[in-house]
Amino acid sequence: MFLLALVATLWAADIDYANVSKGDSAPFTGKLLTHDALAQIIATHEKEMLHADLDKEFELQKVSDGLTLKYDLYEARCEANIEMYQQMILLRDEEIAIQARKDWIQRLAFFGGFALGTATTVGIVYSVNQN
Repeated sequence: MFLLALVATLWAADIDYANVSKGDSAPFTGKLLTHDALAQIIATHEKEMLHADLDKEFELQKVSDGLTLKYDLYEARCEANIEMYQQMILLRDEEIAIQARKDWIQRLAFFGGFALGTATTVGIVYSVNQN
């Protein structure tokens, strides 16, 4: 990474350098950088690394915030569903209790009507047979 940044800054920036050939005062063929040029390369590299770190942290925070928001929305939806279903269960239980009471009244009315009809029939048959 550093080498790529170094080469890129050498080509892109206007940096002071001197060409050195073998046999000159340097024992290698290549570029000889001044202290200012080397400092500029290092500063540019550090700036790019800092910028890359900041971009990475920003993207990570953005993804983290997005996931936190989704989680909070799903949690709120689940809590609302739980509350709704608990209310539905309470209403169902109340309706079952009301229907059980109505069922008792209906049975009593049915058996009372049956007993009254039977007593009426027995009374009529008894009175008809008496004559």
